[in-house]
Amino acid sequence: MVRRPDETARPEYDSHLMGVRFRHPVMSPADERRDFRSLDFRMTNSHAAMPSEADNSVPPTAPRGLTIPGLHAQLAPLVVAQIEGTESAQPPRVLDLGAGPGGMSYRLQQAGLEVEACDLFPELFQCPNVACRRADAQQPLPYQSGRFDAVVAIEVVEHLESQLALFGEVYRLLKPGGKFFFTTPNIASLKSRLSYLLTGYFYSHGPLDPDVDDPVSQHIGPTTPDRYRFLLARSGLKLKHLTTDRFQRSSLGLAWLVPLIWTLTRLKFSSTPGTQMENAPGTLFGRTLVGVAQKGPEHLRRAA
Repeated sequence: MVRRPDETARPEYDSHLMGVRFRHPVMSPADERRDFRSLDFRMTNSHAAMPSEADNSVPPTAPRGLTIPGLHAQLAPLVVAQIEGTESAQPPRVLDLGAGPGGMSYRLQQAGLEVEACDLFPELFQCPNVACRRADAQQPLPYQSGRFDAVVAIEVVEHLESQLALFGEVYRLLKPGGKFFFTTPNIASLKSRLSYLLTGYFYSHGPLDPDVDDPVSQHIGPTTPDRYRFLLARSGLKLKHLTTDRFQRSSLGLAWLVPLIWTLTRLKFSSTPGTQMENAPGTLFGRTLVGVAQKGPEHLRRAA
């Protein structure tokens, strides 16, 4: 039986922030509700209620992640909630891709999921009773096709030269209808946009050193939500849900720019699912993007 990890309740984003009602200016309320129901790009306002590592009653001896503190605590309940309805007598099988020391593997295992893990440096893995294989996320992964109900990749995709290649592998590994959970620094936030305007560098994507060949030490793949949606679709994965771990105060301070951004976007690109997602409140103010994509039918997959 799948057990939900402890989690702090997070209110849904209600389109109000700092006294300003955020409603996309190019859509009627009815159109907005219909469009966002179909795409499910829900942005949760978790800025004030972000679970921390301490909140989740994780034993001090449990393996910790190499990610932003609290990210595992927030994502684990999302993974469990999204896949616990799997119609099988066996617990859902999940691959922790880029597992690091095993912080996420531990949480998912404690929730009753069957967890397997892989990492470029499996010697760092510390989660007991979970096998961790050596694997390079830019190469074919050492697992049979259709093996997993879900694949989780926390803070992985921004390190890759070819995100499309990884997404294709994720598609291969997932069972029909399986889900892919990923997180990545949000380069489309207002803070990041201002950083790029003033310095030429996005948030969490500083200058690159061509003499460094360590794939885990540099963020080399800055990608926006709209482009993630495109790359996932090319691989047969439909982006179903997009949220953020928390709002950035530095981005909230730039909220006065939102009406201008929406107006200019409408005039230049019109209103599309991509532009709405690119300029949704969770994208504009969020620190880390949390995406959920689902494997679609083979005939919808495009050649990479």
